[in-house]
Amino acid sequence: MAVSKTEWTLEAVNQRLKEGRVKVSVEQIGGMLALRATLPPKPCSDRPKPYRQRIFLKLPANPEGFRRAEGEARLLGSRLVAGQFDWTAYMPIEKTPQGKPIAQWVKEFKAYYLETHTLKPSTWENHWEKVFSRLPQDQPLTGDILKSLVQSTERNTRNRKETCKKLQHLARFAGLDVDLLQYQGNYGGSKVKDRDLPSDEAIARAWAAIPNPAWRWVFGIMAACGLRDHEVFFCHWTEEGLQVTQGKTGPRLVFQPLYPEWVEEWGLRSPMLPNIQNVQQLYEAGKLGDKVARGFRRYGVPFSPYNLRHAYGVRSSVTFKLPVTTAAALMGHSPKEHLETYHRHISLKANQEAARQVMERGDRPKPPA
Repeated sequence: MAVSKTEWTLEAVNQRLKEGRVKVSVEQIGGMLALRATLPPKPCSDRPKPYRQRIFLKLPANPEGFRRAEGEARLLGSRLVAGQFDWTAYMPIEKTPQGKPIAQWVKEFKAYYLETHTLKPSTWENHWEKVFSRLPQDQPLTGDILKSLVQSTERNTRNRKETCKKLQHLARFAGLDVDLLQYQGNYGGSKVKDRDLPSDEAIARAWAAIPNPAWRWVFGIMAACGLRDHEVFFCHWTEEGLQVTQGKTGPRLVFQPLYPEWVEEWGLRSPMLPNIQNVQQLYEAGKLGDKVARGFRRYGVPFSPYNLRHAYGVRSSVTFKLPVTTAAALMGHSPKEHLETYHRHISLKANQEAARQVMERGDRPKPPA
């Protein structure tokens, strides 16, 4: 009888471990592997009892990596059964958080994270680096230092939430036993400061008052198609609608302008962009939106560029009564985000008008006889 070839996949490895009653599993995190098991607290931990933890192996998620990970899992399992587990076997002194400065840990984490995730350099600089740069770079990495930075941010804010998330990734990479997510609070879409959105009449008046035709086109395409400020530089018309080629959420098709009359009356099918140099570089550096905001201020637009996008989101639901899934697809995000982010901008007057129109319909629901 022929012997079947051993399969080196995550599912196959964990199935063999389960069948062998090994109390350890292999996990894939990004493109790397880790072990997961109930382990004693780390030497730097203040937790009294064993709990589920990971040991990062720095092995790639390929057949050879899975083969070696299974061996490491069986070795760890046997040490646990024999009562011979010791963290020093997995955290040599020179590799512990206390053994090197924060700057070195950040450097190593950056190399690991960029290798295992699809991330633009500008995203690292504008989001991750901004958090890590606030740490004392020459000091050892400790849970207290991370907690101190978290608690220096304002509660229930986006800054607090993002700081917690970024530092938790760093702590996990370094093997620090600290839970920073418990401090992130309840920030969410509903916590974002409400905007005083312009009416459609105010938008039309503001468009007409812009003397520069290029900036008038930018304003108009954002108002009619709900584009993000940077997306106006990466779009073109097709037979199906306005095709956005790149942006925050990637390519998408805006298949329905709101209002379509604005497209024709404002000449929006003939793109006319401002003379801005190095657009791609500005976009990658996260500075293209600043150019649009300055252009609006230069010509006296009385509201920010993003208010045009938010007004489009409200218009799609209140004025045109599009289903949430359709409105979300037009704007390039999920229905959940649409509800959380845009519906809260709907004013009492808009809600009253929407309710009035439903109640005046002849086919509205009637009470039971």
